[in-house]
Amino acid sequence: MNRLIRFGALSAFLSLVLWGGKDVAAAPIPADVSSKQLKDLTTTDVESTCQSLTPSLSLSKEDTCEFVGMLWSTVGGVCSVVKEKCMAETQQPRADEAPAPAESCLPPAEARTGCTATVAEYEACLLAHVTQVRALTCASTETELEAAIPACDLISQKCPDLAGSDEGEGQGATQP
Repeated sequence: MNRLIRFGALSAFLSLVLWGGKDVAAAPIPADVSSKQLKDLTTTDVESTCQSLTPSLSLSKEDTCEFVGMLWSTVGGVCSVVKEKCMAETQQPRADEAPAPAESCLPPAEARTGCTATVAEYEACLLAHVTQVRALTCASTETELEAAIPACDLISQKCPDLAGSDEGEGQGATQP
């Protein structure tokens, strides 16, 4: 699975969890954290960064459902049918369900080891991913779903452990 699909799936999940908090305004990432390299972030830095970024990374229900439809279309589903079904679903947690665990918008510490990209550079990559996912519709092609994100090239160069191993798939191992 290529990186955009992984990112879109994570964004879709976060959006489903966060629809209730969609009116939360994003606070800017503090300058002292924004200029830090990912490898140097503390737990507090990660928390404040994600608290600032998460509202900007959330997808609307329509964007989420369209993305899910696009994913299903890659395995033979009909995007518009999946989207309609998704849009008809209400997102209400069941009484017996535990709350979803908090997700981090940044890679885990072990994946950030040696990563010299700054928080600002990583933020630009994440926001470019969100923009690309939001632009997808049921009329989009699989090529558009798998398109490389130029804003993430720098991250691939500066963060070798984030590149992964997606050889032979869509945008390859160069996108976080």
